[in-house]
Amino acid sequence: MLLRLLIIFSLCCFSLDASAADWQQVGSSELPVTLEADELSYDNETGRYRASGNVQLIRGEMDVRSRILWWNQKSGEVEAEGDVLMTSPDEQLSGSKVHYNLQQGTGTIENGHLFLREQNLHVRGKNIERLGEFDYRISDGTFTTCDGEIPSWKFGASQLDVTLGGYARAQNAVFYLKDVPFFYFPYMVYPAKSKRESGLLVPRVGYSEQRGFQYNGAYYQVLGRNQDATIYFDYLSEMGLGKGLEYRYIFGKGNVGEARVYHIDVDKVDGVEVGEERYALEWQHNGLLPGGVRMVADAEYVDDDEYFEDFGEVAEEYNKDKVQSIFSLSKNWGKYNLIGQFKYTKDLEVDDPTTLQLLPRITFDAIRQRLGESIFYYQLESEYTNFWRDEGLRGERLMLRPNLSASLQLWDLIDVTPEVAYRDRYYWGLSDGSGSEQEGIVEFTTRVNTRLQKVYEQPIGPIDKLRHSLEPEVIYKYTPDVNQTHLPAFDAGDRVAEANRIEYALVQRLTARFDQEEGDATYRDLLYLRLSQNYDLREEAQDEPFSAIRGELTLLPTDWARVRIDSTFDIDRGEWSKFAVEGHVEDQQENALQAMYRYDRDQGID
Repeated sequence: MLLRLLIIFSLCCFSLDASAADWQQVGSSELPVTLEADELSYDNETGRYRASGNVQLIRGEMDVRSRILWWNQKSGEVEAEGDVLMTSPDEQLSGSKVHYNLQQGTGTIENGHLFLREQNLHVRGKNIERLGEFDYRISDGTFTTCDGEIPSWKFGASQLDVTLGGYARAQNAVFYLKDVPFFYFPYMVYPAKSKRESGLLVPRVGYSEQRGFQYNGAYYQVLGRNQDATIYFDYLSEMGLGKGLEYRYIFGKGNVGEARVYHIDVDKVDGVEVGEERYALEWQHNGLLPGGVRMVADAEYVDDDEYFEDFGEVAEEYNKDKVQSIFSLSKNWGKYNLIGQFKYTKDLEVDDPTTLQLLPRITFDAIRQRLGESIFYYQLESEYTNFWRDEGLRGERLMLRPNLSASLQLWDLIDVTPEVAYRDRYYWGLSDGSGSEQEGIVEFTTRVNTRLQKVYEQPIGPIDKLRHSLEPEVIYKYTPDVNQTHLPAFDAGDRVAEANRIEYALVQRLTARFDQEEGDATYRDLLYLRLSQNYDLREEAQDEPFSAIRGELTLLPTDWARVRIDSTFDIDRGEWSKFAVEGHVEDQQENALQAMYRYDRDQGID
């Protein structure tokens, strides 16, 4: 067993700023140096200490770890080899070999990785030089603000100069998505600031056939720790001049939001003189009001139907067919939830005066709750809506759906849940002068299900345990055939379809348990597969009582990737009637890639 040696040196010549920001000498206060290793020796001729085996040197808030380390007490020179790691509150350096001067705060690291915490900046390079308190030079390196061994994006450069609080300047820079190179820049500048500063932002220059030469300039103004604003100025040689203002804020109780206004003097569009003014307004907000009321706003307005077609920056903007403004207030009492919402929709495809507006929609719901110690449970769904539009039928509707259910278990294996509900609808204030209407319908449902499962204790890679479950279920639904033609038709809630059918399904799950080094274990459904079909008991459906077979598959092999398949197979025709597959990949920075394919026999490919 190796004897660990500990030596503590108190040196007046080695001092460090209280913040230990960059491991350099500041002031004249004494700071102890602690050197700990499995083996330790001292060379009188060179004045150096040699430490090997689990080496740790601590001076103030600086911590150096390596396999081998040489330290000159007089000059402050430190050389370290083998899995070198240097940390301070603001920085972390790691590499294969380090030469560092504790007094001057300068040095080099080979095959290094520099992490600047405040900027969340990762810099890697064949050779990293620390030139001073704020300056670094990296040869054959990369930099990114994304975490992980394979970041979502990064820049590579033959030489990179970084000034903290200033900029990173790169020569022969290449932009990568993951590890795939996309663009080359002979020279580029990237901000390496840790604090917000007012000033001009880097302008953008471009050209397109529709807009011509395009110059986008912006000025950023810090208004406080919780507020800022950006003023935009855009010159489009083939269209006109654009001006914009963006205001962002964070207030108490998590009230976060931003507002934007943009105005452009349009001289011409597609070479045709128009002489118009166009503008757009946006506001997003999310936060708590007094009394625990949550307010959410997502409002958008454009004065021209072709605004996004002409000025949209990305596909999801210039392909918009409508804009919606939503404002809601909600309050939750645990088992009860109240939401009031205003929703206004503007159709950008056609000028449609019959577009329905919900001004407002109010919902009050009570979640399923047990009645005392009995086997019975109750639940309530209610909704009031004022339907408004420029032309067409307008009116108000109140929907109530109380339901009562029971929870039964047979032989400690089979769960039986019967439920009876009463769906009632009231209409009044109808613009056609028809007066008020009302219709109620009883709905009956019984669900029978069970779960068979097996847990595999043998670890598989990062998976600690794996559970395979089979969940068969049978559901009977009955809704009587009630004449509803006298009711208005605003949306799908105005018509309740007749039902007398049996639904049966088989669900399979593969659930993985992942043990965490700290905290509780986490679980993820690696696979979810559901096969289902209906059998219609109505007399008019006896010729073809069986519905199509529906298959739903979800694969979650990792936290950042998923695949979903939803398909329907028509057993009468012996062909697929619907098929949809979606793949989704994302990272910790909320960058995402999604691909989708959809087939509908009746509508073709979407």
